[in-house]
Amino acid sequence: MAQRDDYQQHIHVFRGVAIIAIVCAHTLPSLNWTANPNLGRALDAVVNQSSIFFFFIAGYLFEHLSDRFSYKRYLLQKLKTVLLPYLIFSIPALVVFTLLTQRVGMWSGFYDLPVAAQVALFLITGKHLAPLWFVPTITLFYLAAPLFLYIDRRCPAAYWIVVPLLLLSTWVNRGGQYGPLNFALYLLPVYLLGMAFSHFKAAAITLIRKWWFLLAALAVLSFIGEVYQWGSPPWRQMPLKAALALLLTAWLYGHHQWFGSRLNYIAEVSFGIFFIHAYFISAIKVVTVYLITGQIYKGEGAEVIPGTVLNFTVYAVSVLFLTVTFIWLMKKLFGRSSRMVIGA
Repeated sequence: MAQRDDYQQHIHVFRGVAIIAIVCAHTLPSLNWTANPNLGRALDAVVNQSSIFFFFIAGYLFEHLSDRFSYKRYLLQKLKTVLLPYLIFSIPALVVFTLLTQRVGMWSGFYDLPVAAQVALFLITGKHLAPLWFVPTITLFYLAAPLFLYIDRRCPAAYWIVVPLLLLSTWVNRGGQYGPLNFALYLLPVYLLGMAFSHFKAAAITLIRKWWFLLAALAVLSFIGEVYQWGSPPWRQMPLKAALALLLTAWLYGHHQWFGSRLNYIAEVSFGIFFIHAYFISAIKVVTVYLITGQIYKGEGAEVIPGTVLNFTVYAVSVLFLTVTFIWLMKKLFGRSSRMVIGA
């Protein structure tokens, strides 16, 4: 098994960067980029699908901590700190989108089903709140933990399957009618890539530092393709984010001290931010739509603020600040039990 070091501060910093990018990705569509379409697409290319970073980090940390693995304890811990907060913070969205209004973009016939069936399908797919698809998807990885552990301990050569799986994800993208199963297949290679990086860390860092320009070229090419909307497939977010995940992890390994402790709290409560930030995005939409148009926001037409770098920065920082402040208050209120309530 791979040699272990002490606390993985470079991954902690990366987690802080990743959650900020995720908040930015979910904030971006709230602005109107009609006057600056290339700027909107450039920013979108950078931050969209930053959940790829989260799955890379999850795979890395799973492998890094695997010498202490107990499947029963592992599932119980995830039940308490991921699934329970997911259920708690789903309640407002479930009430709104089953009893008060309809969720835009649901499949035909969804609202003909009984309310109980709607609730069950929302929870299984995470469609009741945009970022929450993550939880049903990552749950599949939690359940498959013994298989991942077998690969890592008994058959590390199987990590080479990452290469064809990355090509497959680049070709098929992440959508599909099977919801979490499609997402899981799409993200499987980057989760395994994180595990492989942890398992072969010294060799991985050496290779990346030697061949960084190839990964950088792949990232730049993918970025340009996103901005100028080259035809698809292939889809470009997976190669872009996978290349950046490798480059950032290798760079942060030697330079995380540049960040000091600035991102520590954001990284520590990153799961809570993931659960909660969409509510503050929705709240800001309601306020801004009403103040600017005098209309009540009904799920569409929220893009009333011009898309500029300044407006985007203020919007994203506001969402992050409100979310982190709420988490801080909840942690004060619930103390050590807060992870079971808000995931942080």
